[in-house]
Amino acid sequence: MTTSAPSTSNLSRLFRGIEALYGADSGLDPEALLVPYVEQDGIRELLLLRETEDGELEVGLAFDPETLRAVEASSVHEALSDDRLGDTLPVLEGLSHLVYVAEAARRERPISGLELETQAEVDKLAVVLLHRWTDARAQFGRLVDRLYYRFEFVAEEAQLERYRTANRVALAFSRHLRGPVEGGRLEEVRRRLQRFWRSSMNDKLALAA
Repeated sequence: MTTSAPSTSNLSRLFRGIEALYGADSGLDPEALLVPYVEQDGIRELLLLRETEDGELEVGLAFDPETLRAVEASSVHEALSDDRLGDTLPVLEGLSHLVYVAEAARRERPISGLELETQAEVDKLAVVLLHRWTDARAQFGRLVDRLYYRFEFVAEEAQLERYRTANRVALAFSRHLRGPVEGGRLEEVRRRLQRFWRSSMNDKLALAA
């Protein structure tokens, strides 16, 4: 997996934010990994992986052009506002996938599609919640409702159960964040998120139980 100097796009800013939360440093620039997007039944983000003959992992990110333009059209603060989340959440999902795959490759640890999707569901809440931390107590319930209840799955039939399971696990884990969020305990929220991120799928299930 090759590395490159970071750019100053919102895409890179959001990516660095996820890495900073988890203490990751992939050296990657998501903007440099963008590849042409081919529409697939309403899916707005894709992470493309290919292992070369010499064992190197090649990665590509594809986003619906209109979605990416909307995220880049203003500041990160505006991109994470309620009015813009519809465009920003698919981008956060793709960036979460990239951070997680890069770390798994570094650790030479296999991961499943379910684990990847589950982490992305948690990361979407984490990024938005921490960005709005000064008002997190008042917004927590509304964010959980928007991310885990008021949405529509867009996927092929074979993938739907994986997305549904990832959603259920992330929702269950979010309940463990409510106490420290309502108590204003930022470092505890971060520690719980970091522990979840470092865990295997079996351990994620245990943390969400």
